Amino acid sequence: MRQFLPSRSDEPIYWLMFGAGGMVAAIALPSLLVLLIVAGLTAPDLTSGMLNFSQISGLLGNWFLSLILFGIVFLLCFYSLHRIHHSSHDFGIHSKITFFMCYGLAAALAFGALALQILIYCKLF
Repeated sequence: MRQFLPSRSDEPIYWLMFGAGGMVAAIALPSLLVLLIVAGLTAPDLTSGMLNFSQISGLLGNWFLSLILFGIVFLLCFYSLHRIHHSSHDFGIHSKITFFMCYGLAAALAFGALALQILIYCKLF
């Protein structure tokens, strides 16, 4: 008698990152927004106060904070574009092109942010 072995799927990895991105969107993003709004209210323009370029580049000069920010950006990009990909199924778009477009765009946005962080960390920007 022949046994049926289920085929392996990569869906659990996507759902894990989707869940983590949802938690970041629910917990970390509102607190970051409140901190940025409060920091933005301390100065009349972007050249003084807590949100000037030297302060931000000083924060991103720390590799640990930069890594945390990359994780937040990566999970938020993945979460939002995973939701868009699965929402396209609700509109009747069942195509592999949306899969590659959504996940490719999420990777491109996240690693673009990482490239900017590396440039700031190396003091090239």
